[in-house]
This record gives sequence, C-alpha cells and structure tokens, in this order.
Amino acid sequence: MIYSITIYMLVSQALFAKAFVGPQGEYAWSIVQTSDGGYAVAGWTNSFGAGGDELLVLKLTSSGGLSWDKTFGGTAFDGDPSIIQTSDGGCAVAGYTNSFGAGVSDCLVLKLTGSGDLSWAKTFGGANYDDPYSIIQTSDGGYALAGYTNSFGAGGHDFLVLKLTGSGDLQWAKTFGGTLDDEAWSITQTSDGGYALAGWTWNFGARYQDFFVLKITSSGDFQWAKRFGGADFDYAYSIIQTSDGGYAVLGETKSFGAGRRDFLVLKLTGSGDLSWAKTFGGTNDDYPRSIIQTSDGGYALAGWTLGFGAGNTDVLVLKLTGSGDLSWAKTFGGANYDYARSIIQTSDGGYAVAGETGSFGGGGYNVLVLKIGPDGSYPGCVADCSPTVSTVTPDASSLIPSTSSLSLGADCSPTITTPTLATTNACTPGDLGESDLLPGNRLTCSAFSGGLVFNAPADLVINIYSVDGRVAYSGQLQKGENRISLDRGVYLWQAGTYRGKAAVR
Repeated sequence: MIYSITIYMLVSQALFAKAFVGPQGEYAWSIVQTSDGGYAVAGWTNSFGAGGDELLVLKLTSSGGLSWDKTFGGTAFDGDPSIIQTSDGGCAVAGYTNSFGAGVSDCLVLKLTGSGDLSWAKTFGGANYDDPYSIIQTSDGGYALAGYTNSFGAGGHDFLVLKLTGSGDLQWAKTFGGTLDDEAWSITQTSDGGYALAGWTWNFGARYQDFFVLKITSSGDFQWAKRFGGADFDYAYSIIQTSDGGYAVLGETKSFGAGRRDFLVLKLTGSGDLSWAKTFGGTNDDYPRSIIQTSDGGYALAGWTLGFGAGNTDVLVLKLTGSGDLSWAKTFGGANYDYARSIIQTSDGGYAVAGETGSFGGGGYNVLVLKIGPDGSYPGCVADCSPTVSTVTPDASSLIPSTSSLSLGADCSPTITTPTLATTNACTPGDLGESDLLPGNRLTCSAFSGGLVFNAPADLVINIYSVDGRVAYSGQLQKGENRISLDRGVYLWQAGTYRGKAAVR
C-alpha cells in the first residue's frame, strides 16, 4: 500500500550549533529566549573587558546569529551570571563581582535595555564572599536572587535570598543555614507568591552534602525546609514549581545510581514530601545543571557526561515523562571537553542549550549554544545514548535552619565594552553523506520527481529537515511504502535510529 502525504511547511526555528570565539576563553552559564524569537546568553570572558574575568552578554537571532555582545566588569574578576528577560523587553543579569562592593566578592545585579545598554547596576554583600547563582523577575515587577553568603548568617556559608524592587533597591534580605556550609543554587516564585529554593547543606544530619529545599513566604519568612540524601555527596542545582503545584529538583548524586556521579531528579509534593526519585547515568561521571518542565508535562534536563558521547565530556540532554520515565537521551560534543549549563524549551517546541566547548572554535573554551528539535534531533550532530535509570529512596527529613535579616546594597559603575567575538558552526547537518545510514539499516529512502519514498520496517516517527536545519516535515511513517511530497532541494531525515540525506530533483 502507498501512503501519499502532502507537505505543509511548519513554523519552526532553525537548528544550529554555534561557538562564539575569543582569543582566550568564553563561558556561558545561562540562556533565555527573547520575545523576538532570538536568545540572550550570559556568561563570562577573559578575552575582553577592563581586566580579569568580565560578565559577558550575547544577543542572538532565532537562527543563532550574533546581534550584539557586551562585557560588564572591573579590574578584578566578575562571573557566574544568570540571565532573564524582563517584562519591559530588557534583561536582568546577576553574578558575582570582585571588582566592586564591600567585600571579597559581592552579588552584582545589572539591568539592561533590549539593546544591551546599562540601566543600573547594584552590589549587595558584606566583608567576605556573597555570590548569587540565580535571578528571577517576581510578580510585582521586582527581582529575587538566591545564592550564598559567608559574610552573614549562622556560620560557614548560608543560603542568601535578596528581594529587590524593579529599580534594584533592596526590599529585604534573609539568610538560612546552620553552623557549616549551605548554598542556594536556584530560586523559583511559587503560585502562592512565595519562593522555593534548592541547593545543598552540610548541616542538619547530612553525612556529607545533601539536597536542601527551602520554602519561604513572599516576605521571606520561613515555611518549611527538607533535606534529601544518602551516604555520599548529593548536590541540588535547579528547582522548578510543577503544574500540579509540587516541585521538581535536579542535582547530582554519588550516593545512588549506576556510576560515580549521576543525575538525580526528585519530584516533591507542594508541602515538600517526596513523590519519587530517579537517577540517570552511566558508569562514569554525569553532571547535571538545569531542569525545566516541558509543554507536555514532562521534563528536560541538561548537563554533561564522561560516560557517553564522542570526547572527554559531552553535552547531555535528557527528556523525561511526567512520571520520570526516560523518553530520550542525546549527547553532543567533539574530541575535547563540552559542557551544558542551562536549557530552555523554545517557542517551536524544541530546546536551546548553553554552555561551553573546548572541541569547536579553536583556542581555549568558547561559548556554545545548541538548538535541537522537539525530539532532541539534529541530524548528524547529536547522538543517542542509553543511561541507566534507577528508582531510589533518599533519606528525607524536615529541618529548621537559623534565619537572619540583613540590610545592604550599593550602586556601582562597571566598565562596558563591545568585544569582537567570531562565530563558527560547531556542527552542520550537511556533514551527512548521501547514503549515510546506520549499520543494519532496513529503512530505505529513494527520490521521485516531487518527493521521497520511504520503505519502513515498522511504524516510525519521521522528521525531515532542510539543510539549514528547518523542519520541512514531521509525521508518521507506516510500515511499508510511504510517499512524501517535497519541493526540490536537499533534505536530511531522521526516523527512529535511522537517518540519511537525499535530494529531490
């Protein structure tokens, strides 16, 4: 039987893998999609700026082209930034600074316009180390930051939470912790107007570091806190509130899983009780950094792996169902070290990942931005992998940290420069040959005047791409012969584990 399919071009964004290159080193920690369909990326550079490491912000088009780039900093070191798009179309960036402020390092918050001009800059800190890892815009138009301090609090490092107005003035600042170290890595505003934070603790009965999840009110008052862990190290890096009112937390574990370090995902109820916990990884180290809930109610995770892929470390992206089952897993990388630190779902249903690459672009490390399809595909550029999935039961306990309120904050004037970054393709889908099929392929593809004929060994989902990475067709192959009508051109296709390249004359 012949299945004849008429093509309707889908509204989609280009798939791409781009490296942004300077003479020394460029690194990305955070990515957000902007209202124009492009992207804003925050990281740091030691190639440009006033001295040391500088905060680096890139604005990209929807196809990964560089619109503008700026550095912000002083004569010392400034880095580890998180970026969000703000309701006025600009951006807010939070990182640490050794160049400005009251102590060794302070929290640095920048408000930028949509064209990257500086609206204001503020520092917050004490005499020692005060570093933020996460910033969000709050429902009142202000901002909330999470990180750690050892200038204030109960001892060692404590969770640090700052609430700012829309103009960057401090409304309140709170610490939460014990006598040893506690660090907050992620914050999200909750449906009740309060906040949930995730990080790690070496207090409250933890053998080593354990996951630490904290819930506070809109004014920063303590509601509840939970510790989750095992016999070894467990660090939480990212938290989201889920559509059911609960939470999903991503971190790394040495207490559970298949290898030395694995991804660990906890699903919690709205009151912080454990619904389920799963690990994902191989026999070597796997390092998670970012989790999002996807439009289908599942989750997407990003980090890097030593156990799978082409090189030393590769980008690792996992897609889970809402119950934590693995839908697919993809790696991207070259012969050297490649990392993913942030993932978002894009308006076309695909995913964008930001990190850095030592494999592409030449020199040292370069900013890496990868755009993949809704099924994780980028023909010829990403590879499938099969991490081991385990259901685990970490120890769980409630805790009551010490709490203190602070008063801090000052204006600053960072130096702004416009660097000259080169842009290179880290991978192009055209690298596939005309009949580049996986070994043992029993799916065949041939061209006819006006389209392609696929003879499929089973029912398969197929995606067909133009050579610039845009989706030309997405649909279902039936077992047997399938005809798909296409305009003249060269196409890349992927159906399950089969892939290839074909030309329609």
